[in-house]
Amino acid sequence: MLPLAALALPQLAAEIPTRYVIPGVDALMVPLTIALLEADVITAPMLRTPRNALLVDVIGEPEKQLSARALSHWWTKLIREHSCKFFRWSLQVQQLDDTNYDKLTTAWFCFSRMGDDIPRFALAKGIERLELLKEGFGQTVLAVLRDAVMLLPESFNPWFALDWADQAYWRESRDDAELLEMRREDGNYKTVEELLENEHVVTRAVFFAELPEWVCAPKRTLSREAIAAAAGDDQLAHQAIELCDQVHGLVNRPDFVLHPSDKGAYRTGNYPIDGCMVLLWKPFDVIGETIDDYLNDLGQCGEYTDFIDASPVPVTAAGVREFMTLTEQTLQVAVLVEKLILLLGEKY
Repeated sequence: MLPLAALALPQLAAEIPTRYVIPGVDALMVPLTIALLEADVITAPMLRTPRNALLVDVIGEPEKQLSARALSHWWTKLIREHSCKFFRWSLQVQQLDDTNYDKLTTAWFCFSRMGDDIPRFALAKGIERLELLKEGFGQTVLAVLRDAVMLLPESFNPWFALDWADQAYWRESRDDAELLEMRREDGNYKTVEELLENEHVVTRAVFFAELPEWVCAPKRTLSREAIAAAAGDDQLAHQAIELCDQVHGLVNRPDFVLHPSDKGAYRTGNYPIDGCMVLLWKPFDVIGETIDDYLNDLGQCGEYTDFIDASPVPVTAAGVREFMTLTEQTLQVAVLVEKLILLLGEKY
């Protein structure tokens, strides 16, 4: 590998920079390229140049291509090792305006979903089958799935739908009676009956008419031992237990450092209008309607981001290495989540 020391200049005076930056090149590209070099993302073979070429040529005009090629090589290798059928994402590295992060010291590593429509899965079929084996079986597996989904890029799911319904539909009402009275007054209707004749009101009763309330807030109500005993000779149950064990084993490894706060697009300051998936209870159910209402409202306001994940990465070797570790662990979780979803659910 060519020596990085060749980039340093003698400190002749305080106003003379000690690092050479070629005019016209994105100011972030030089520190990013150096960080990728120090993190061994840019490898020695990538730096091979003609015998008489100056090192500054590598860090000058071609530096963007060099960094892009190195990141592309790393990303392609990573997604091949942890391939998914439906979770297909692309990686972009760029600067973002209007954030609380320094543009000169932070590179945004962003994920975008590949494909036209967000993949949608309905979970009721498999979860209900587990629940028939023993009450709480399906809910416990769903709770494991929920916690794993929180380690992935943005998605739309039952717990997201419940939160949105609480904000958009139910507002500050304590129950449906209070909600209907509030809506009656807002619409200047004489009676609640008149309100319901003229408007579609998604009350709590409407929302939960065709799904258990625990679907939107699942808990681990059974132990591992109780679930194993209830599985009997049901093959799907044993497969679900095995995948949950794999998720548990992964996230409890000593070197597993990924946290839900590491994922998502929230640090851009905008809400995401895209996601890696939509999880429903049943096809075309109230959860899907709620999610579609949210996406329509967000699209109309215009204040959103297309990224499903956005990480502000310090342009240092340590920052790049940390992002690489978190990303590999994200893809490891994604593989198991997709397997569990396809086992329990149906895509439509």
